[in-house]
Amino acid sequence: MTKLEGTYRGLLLIDPPLRRQWLLHRKPASVSPVHWWIALFDLATADVRRQHRGWPSHRPRADMPLAVFLIDLASEHGFPTELAVEQLASLITIALDAGQRVQDLPASARPDAVARRAVDSFGMTREQAAARAASLRATPLTHDDFVQPGEDWQARWQALTETDDYQDYHRLLNIGRILTNLAPLVAFMTDAHLVADVEAWLQVLTELDPVPEAITPSERTPEEPLDRQTDH
Repeated sequence: MTKLEGTYRGLLLIDPPLRRQWLLHRKPASVSPVHWWIALFDLATADVRRQHRGWPSHRPRADMPLAVFLIDLASEHGFPTELAVEQLASLITIALDAGQRVQDLPASARPDAVARRAVDSFGMTREQAAARAASLRATPLTHDDFVQPGEDWQARWQALTETDDYQDYHRLLNIGRILTNLAPLVAFMTDAHLVADVEAWLQVLTELDPVPEAITPSERTPEEPLDRQTDH
């Protein structure tokens, strides 16, 4: 049994009111928080799937409320919204396919709640998103956009992540990812205004691709590999 599996099994045995602090106290500092949360989600989702399929179990397993609790807790501690929506959409699909009613889902895992959380995270209107994506697509990459031989790629990368273009590029990719996961849930939403809003976003989904249409890689030939010592 891995340390993660041990933590997960321990979580299942802890009284629900104590789970939050118990789990946060065991979050490892040496592992990416996102990867750690996703690994826990995978274990919980597998348990929920087994439960809904009626497979017998000889040990405690997570149920839907516990799986959703994990996602909500992770979100409180910086877990990306686009990944949380993806995880919630997967759980909702499992539950609905098994015949569970929408109103019986945990409150934060109902389609309306997930969609509202998603749309509120976009940070731009549909018009702004489409216009920004068009602008990024129309900006070609040139050899100056690639790391050059001998250049400090870490400094270059850090500087790149701080630019508006980089941040908007990834924001648009995340919006597209979220909308793709929301699409199957629209039929189960009850808020008419929210349904109209999500459907309007889905109508412009193909316009939100920020990937440049023209990419011109560097034609320079590096004189030396970046890791080769020049002094002998």
